[in-house]
Amino acid sequence: MTDLFKLIHLVAAIFWMGGMAFMLLALRPAAVMLYQAPERLMLMGAVWKRFFPVVLISIVALFTTGSHLYTNVYRAVKAATGQGGVPLGWNLMLVLGLLMMVIFAYIYWGAFTKFKRAMTELDWPSAGKEAMRLHKWIVVNFTLGWLAIAAVRLVP
Repeated sequence: MTDLFKLIHLVAAIFWMGGMAFMLLALRPAAVMLYQAPERLMLMGAVWKRFFPVVLISIVALFTTGSHLYTNVYRAVKAATGQGGVPLGWNLMLVLGLLMMVIFAYIYWGAFTKFKRAMTELDWPSAGKEAMRLHKWIVVNFTLGWLAIAAVRLVP
């Protein structure tokens, strides 16, 4: 069962991180190069509308499987040593992952909500401002995701 939880955790992380990588490194630069603001904003809005529900599902999977795996490691360490605890890298991954989830909540229920409202009103300057805010926070989350991956792999 633990292997299944690890697989689900890994797949959810790949979907989230891979989606951000695609958006930041391929889609957005191409959209900026090819489209003017209204068309570019419509494209990005359509992409976010499809991607963000995938992130929500990924977050549920990451939180559920991560909680299970974290608890199992804590119990295993306690059984082996008489003291509870998990590796420092796991604690760093947990903190960074929770921070990413909080930032995504802001992205989704804050900036994306404002972006959609501006798009509905055809308020291109406001939509552009919110799109830039979304981009900035997606970059932050992408960076935190790589730090979490590095922490769990490189920190004992």
